[in-house]
Amino acid sequence: MDLRDKRLDLILQQLEELPTLPAVAVRVLQVTSDDASSASDVVQTISADPSLTARILQLTRRADRGVRDEIQSVDRAVVMLGFDAVRNAVLAVSVFQALGTTSPSTAKSPAGAGGSEAKKFSREEFWKHCLAVACCAELLAEEAGGVHTSDAFVCGLLHDLGKIALDVAIPKSYARVVEAAELLRGDIADLERTVIGVDHQVAGKRLAERWQLPAAVRDVCWLHGQPPEALPQAVKSQLINLVTLADQLVRQQHLGYSGNYAFSVARDSLLSATGLTAAKVEAVVAAIIPRMEPRLSALGLDQSTGDELYRRALDQANRELGKVSGQLAAKSKRLSQRTHFFDALQQFQSGLRGDATPLLVMSAIARTAAGVIGLDRTAAFSLTPAQDYAEAALCDADGGVIESQLVELPGMSDVTESSPLTEEELSAIRALSGETQREPGEHNGSAAGSPAMGANALPAASSKRVPASLLPGDGPVLPAGDSIEWLTGALSPKLPNERRFWICLQAEGACIGGLVWGAPAGEAERLLPQAQELAALSHGWSLALRMAQVRDEARTLSEELAEANRQLHTTQDVLLRTRALTTVGEMAAGAAHEMNNPLAVISGRSQLLARTITDDKQKAMARLIHEQADRLSDIITEMMAFAKPNPPKALPCEVGSLITGGLTRAKAQADPADRGVEVKIGAVPKVAVDAEQVTAALSEVLINAIHATDPKTGRIAVQAGHDPWSGRVVINIKDNGCGMDEATLKRAFDPFFSSKPAGRRRGLGLAKALRWVEASGGSIRLESRAGEGTRVLVVLPGDPAAAGNPGRGTGAKSPSERQNGSSGGSAVISVAGSPAGALASESDASGRRVGQTPVESPSDDQKRQPLPAGQERTPQM
Repeated sequence: MDLRDKRLDLILQQLEELPTLPAVAVRVLQVTSDDASSASDVVQTISADPSLTARILQLTRRADRGVRDEIQSVDRAVVMLGFDAVRNAVLAVSVFQALGTTSPSTAKSPAGAGGSEAKKFSREEFWKHCLAVACCAELLAEEAGGVHTSDAFVCGLLHDLGKIALDVAIPKSYARVVEAAELLRGDIADLERTVIGVDHQVAGKRLAERWQLPAAVRDVCWLHGQPPEALPQAVKSQLINLVTLADQLVRQQHLGYSGNYAFSVARDSLLSATGLTAAKVEAVVAAIIPRMEPRLSALGLDQSTGDELYRRALDQANRELGKVSGQLAAKSKRLSQRTHFFDALQQFQSGLRGDATPLLVMSAIARTAAGVIGLDRTAAFSLTPAQDYAEAALCDADGGVIESQLVELPGMSDVTESSPLTEEELSAIRALSGETQREPGEHNGSAAGSPAMGANALPAASSKRVPASLLPGDGPVLPAGDSIEWLTGALSPKLPNERRFWICLQAEGACIGGLVWGAPAGEAERLLPQAQELAALSHGWSLALRMAQVRDEARTLSEELAEANRQLHTTQDVLLRTRALTTVGEMAAGAAHEMNNPLAVISGRSQLLARTITDDKQKAMARLIHEQADRLSDIITEMMAFAKPNPPKALPCEVGSLITGGLTRAKAQADPADRGVEVKIGAVPKVAVDAEQVTAALSEVLINAIHATDPKTGRIAVQAGHDPWSGRVVINIKDNGCGMDEATLKRAFDPFFSSKPAGRRRGLGLAKALRWVEASGGSIRLESRAGEGTRVLVVLPGDPAAAGNPGRGTGAKSPSERQNGSSGGSAVISVAGSPAGALASESDASGRRVGQTPVESPSDDQKRQPLPAGQERTPQM
């Protein structure tokens, strides 16, 4: 048995403890139900109680039949009216005596919402209603037929027996039911089941069974108010329908007090079931009050004339009309407010584009809030779940963004998930907010600006990021205090007034944003009557903001996916190139190992032949064999250096020294003729690379540039720059040479590839350069078009220790640079092909020459000198 069933049993037990019917009434019911009883038995039983005799004679007299003087004794009443009529009269009088006709004078109902006393259950007015229903049912029975009029009268009189029984058994609980019915103007039976757990119909049925009342009375107490088609076949449906119709007619005439304001059964349905017409019903309504007058005193009610009854009914109808009018006016005002809010919500939603960003949504939220709440300036923020930043915007009344910011929130991605807080975390939040523990169900009555307790779905990454929490019943508007100053600290001071209030926007239990504004104290209380509308509006805001966040996340995800796809293709290309280089390296290493011994034999034997033979021609041939064997040995050495380069030794290096070294080596291995090389080095930091390998790589690139340009009109530009975001240094080498077509550009880094069909070199220059630069953590990229020249971008990692203090790149500043305050410089080097060499003139940023340095042209012997491992003497192309 659950709690509701247990409570119902306790209430029914209290009904069992109600007073029983007087002994005379019980005896009369027994005698009239016994077929062997006679009229004298009934007369003798009733006459034993003189008070009962007098009231029964009053009740049985009928003013409309002109027999008032004919019934002067109980004998005459039994003869004229029969056993059933006398029994019903006894029953009515006895019930009135048992339950009383006046309410307890000591009990006062609590004050209602308006400050006046709440509606009481007036027993006297209730019995007047029951008497009016009885008289109306009697009149309807006379018109419809098929039901004894005395049965209709007593059933109409006792149809609401359960109400008076509940008021007697549990007066305080029933007073709450009456108060709620007066406020809600609905079906009192529904409120009885909600507040008490049982309605008056079941209570009346139980009491009728306990008092052993006739079955017709029991069924009417239980089933009145039901639609005709819903009644069981085993009951007297005509009698029940007549009482239901009579109850509706009396309540419409405002005779007495019923406590019920609902008309759940259609009158047409009742007229059809009883066989009555509307005209007959109107005639019956006109005769109710004259039928009531002679019976009021018989039942112990006040002696009221027909005019007084009409006047009271009219007063009651006017009061009801005033209440209904007031309620309709309040509802009309409420509906007008809701219309205003929902119009604002519709305009908000229709004004948003399908691809609106969170910032545009925040602007629209600010514009809508200004219209419905009356705000001049607001601060809105978007807090995307699982992100460590928030987007905040200060907006005017038209939604214009005055200022926007991105606020970094380290650790916020862990607390914007919709996971509930533990009790310990909630206690910590209360302590941080300076709150005291409340009793369960206590309403938050704190003043505006003080923190509130409650919801655990809002961000709380640290003690400074604990938001104002929600308490059920407070509404969506909350005092902000210090709870979200961490998020809008830069924008909140620009809001009007000193106090801050906010509406939290939530999705899936997590805070995704909010609206903050400044207002005087009491703002939350001012907007509390509009809490439902604001909640609906905030839900619309939340949905739009979350959709914008999801679109933003999807857009970012697609971009990241495209970037990952691009990186995947790049990685695949690198893997393929690495695999090819590894294969070539293994082949070169194997070939070198296999050819070294034969070459040693060839070289040694050719030297021996050159010393032993005397014929000059043959001696020259032997020396040629020796030279070509040495040349092949150099090729093998170069292939070994490419296949297995030395591990890089990354050290801080000046970019200028790398470029100068590369130019010197390029000039040593290629014929510069009259080509001009212009070098511009900005304020770049040092790089952390293997200086030897990177210098050799730059020389390979420059050799290609020299060979690709015209000896007289060729120009080569070398520039160095620094990217502070990535910390990398970029060396840009551009020439105005012949360029490369698309096929050549795709294979430029392939080992042993050369575009020259005759007398081509080994094709390892750019392949070695790429391998050396990548070994130091850099990269090389080519841009070229046939006939327009080539651009080579060499990207090198900057030195972390020197990244914050970039220098000129070529060493310390010259005195002239220090005097002029120059932070960088440029060098223009003219590479001439004269045997005496060439001069490289350096100039500062203003173009003034600051010094000369001779660049020697290598002799043929120098060209044949052994080079460092990995270098080649001739250009690739």
